[in-house]
Amino acid sequence: MNPTEPGIHEADPEFDIRLDKHGNVVLLSLTGRLEGVACLVLQQYLVKVLVARIPPLLVVDVEGLTAADMYGRDILLSADRHAKASGGRLIVTGGGVLPGQEDGLLELFPSVDDALAELTGFRP
Repeated sequence: MNPTEPGIHEADPEFDIRLDKHGNVVLLSLTGRLEGVACLVLQQYLVKVLVARIPPLLVVDVEGLTAADMYGRDILLSADRHAKASGGRLIVTGGGVLPGQEDGLLELFPSVDDALAELTGFRP
């Protein structure tokens, strides 16, 4: 997905999303500051990913984030609910700066490799 597509908000230059596919699993790697407009960009990416594949299988790696606000976390919670309602899963990895992760509402894994292995069933 390209942030210059119509309908895609421009993120702060200090925020980036990389999308990779691993079989039926989509990996979104976030870097920079997940605040303000960056949250809207993440939301648009998640909506596109969640409706593109049923059931949605998604890993969101937040290891590269330097800051995140509660709105970013709420967007991930909403995406998690949608994924579960569609018979899928959303796993968050590297949750260092993500607020509220101690509440246990998001499924957290220690690494991208662990999360991908869980969703693909493949362990090297």
